[in-house]
Formats: sequence, C-alpha cells, structure tokens
Amino acid sequence: MATQAPSPDRSGYPSHLAEDWQLADGTRVRIRPIHADDLAMHTAFVAGLSNQTGYHRLLSPRKPQPDELWRMTHIDYDRELALIATTVVDGAEEQMGVVRYVRGDTPETAHVAEFAVVIGDAWQHRGVAMKLLRKLIDAAAAAGVQQLADITLYDNIGMLVLARKLGFKVQRDPGNPNVTRLRLALDAPAQ
Repeated sequence: MATQAPSPDRSGYPSHLAEDWQLADGTRVRIRPIHADDLAMHTAFVAGLSNQTGYHRLLSPRKPQPDELWRMTHIDYDRELALIATTVVDGAEEQMGVVRYVRGDTPETAHVAEFAVVIGDAWQHRGVAMKLLRKLIDAAAAAGVQQLADITLYDNIGMLVLARKLGFKVQRDPGNPNVTRLRLALDAPAQ
C-alpha cells in the first residue's frame, strides 16, 4: 500500500509507529502518524463526517476552520501525537479515522494528555477505533504520559462502550449532566 510518510529525520517523524493491518473483511489498512503533507486528505476526511459524528467529536455543530485543520496536521511530536488509519480507494489514499493526544502545557501537567478519536462514518463499527486507540495508548505510555483524559457527550454510546472495553474510568460530570469524563491511568512500558 502506498503511503507518503516522510523520512524519520524530517521533523522527528515517528515512523516506527507505522503499521500495516487489515479489517476482518480483508480491507488493507495503514496506521501511521499524521504529517503536514496530509492536510488535504485530513481536510477531506473532516468534511466527509456526518453532522452527528462531527457533533460527537467537537461537542458542538461547528466545523473546524482551515487554521485548525492546519494545526491538526502540523504536529509537535515531542508534545503530541496523531495516528491516522488510511486505506487505498480507487488508487488514492483515503483517511478512515484519527486518534490523537496532546500533553498539558506546564511541567505539572505534561504527564497528563487529552485525547480524541474520530472515525469516518463508513468505517465505524469495524474495529478501526479500537485498533487506533490501543496503539495511541501504547505510544502515549512509551512517551511518558501517565494519564489520558477526555470528555464526551453522555449519549455517545459508541465512545462509552469503547472506553469501557479499554479500561477507562467513565464518570458523568456532576457539573454538566450532558458530559461524561473518561480517564485512563497508563502503566510505564517494561524496560
């Protein structure tokens, strides 16, 4: 499967995280860190999300603006990571989903990272989110992140089921009944 990942020396690109995988139906999938050259593909991916999927991801009906999309693909790999799943459709690489974490900005919060996951509507319920999030958890732990945390809407059943399967602590926010908090303590990788 053709990918256009930059060489490992380009901006510290973590090429060691790339992995080939396949869905149960045989669809070939490439999982890899996102990079700046993915801007057009990522923009098309976000534009193709249904209103419901976009709403569940952003907790609002707003659409990411061009500067946000640029930021999502121009990663500071020391502080954050975004992994995408892609496949080839009609000879072109197409994004299926993305997971990401971003560490806190201060030395006191650098060990905690917010995370996010969004899967394109055509690829949901096929194991892509589970595979991507497991890989993100492993990469975060290896990078020294001690906890992943996020919020989701109380009715985002797919995310809540996935979080529970992966061991996240799931708790309704007492200050906002529309929000559920997700937290996962990460083990340091074995030496």
